[in-house]
Amino acid sequence: MVAARVGDVPQSLNGYVVSRKDLTAVIDDLASAPTIAERRRLPGIDSARADILLGGAIVLEQVFEALKVKSFEISEYALREGVLLDGLHRLRGGALHHLSELRRASVFHLMELCDDDPDHSIQVSRLALQLHDSLAGRLGLGDAERELLEAAALLANVGLFVSHSRHHKHSYYVIRNSEHLMGFTDREIELIAQVARYHRRSVPSIDKHPEFASLTEADQTVVRSLAGILRIAIGMDRNHDGGVERLEVDDRGDVVCIGVVGRDDADLALETFTAEERAGLLADQLGAAIEFVIA
Repeated sequence: MVAARVGDVPQSLNGYVVSRKDLTAVIDDLASAPTIAERRRLPGIDSARADILLGGAIVLEQVFEALKVKSFEISEYALREGVLLDGLHRLRGGALHHLSELRRASVFHLMELCDDDPDHSIQVSRLALQLHDSLAGRLGLGDAERELLEAAALLANVGLFVSHSRHHKHSYYVIRNSEHLMGFTDREIELIAQVARYHRRSVPSIDKHPEFASLTEADQTVVRSLAGILRIAIGMDRNHDGGVERLEVDDRGDVVCIGVVGRDDADLALETFTAEERAGLLADQLGAAIEFVIA
């Protein structure tokens, strides 16, 4: 109901933040409707709960008051899931500097369901994160964006499950509508889906792509930067053989040099050529030329 009042109901309410002011406005709406039939016509209401919703909202208002809470964040999961996940986390130990255990597991699950070459996606993810860690400061990216990039790299090819033709667009659809991604907010899922969507073919366009145009300016910048990184990382495994061991970035200001270090027996000519062909988006975001050198 809070989201409906501002005309922006997300596909997933997980992580949605509701302020006390938002709650008060909904209570006023509910109290102003004198009958259950009128309440059922309020935007966003669950009509099956129209008779009890006002009472529940008032209880929640008193929780705000008693605990001096300014806002709360919605979780689509219940205490049962929380107990189970907490127990698994304690048994396995926490993950460090990458997707949280829950988020990472759900990403891998979706990748394994839809991607017939997960080793390629894992290699691409590894190389993409190397580029991120070297260029994050210049691009204004942080750990939050790093997680989104890792997820997008692992899921970029899930659209192949639908069709090879235009599979980047299918990847967007699969990610955006999957019920397997747990622990992500609606905004995060949208950004992951868009980064995966732009891993090939056309670059993001406000004029041509309504989903991209609907993002905030800050999120548009994030999508461009992460998609630019992902395009190069995908080019660096063009042969799907894991020939590139690591990427070494030398930021010289007007020129960013990317050293390509491969296995002793690897011929990286095709990888380097493909990455050069795909480097334009990232070069635009960096405001610098990108050169590749086989180390």
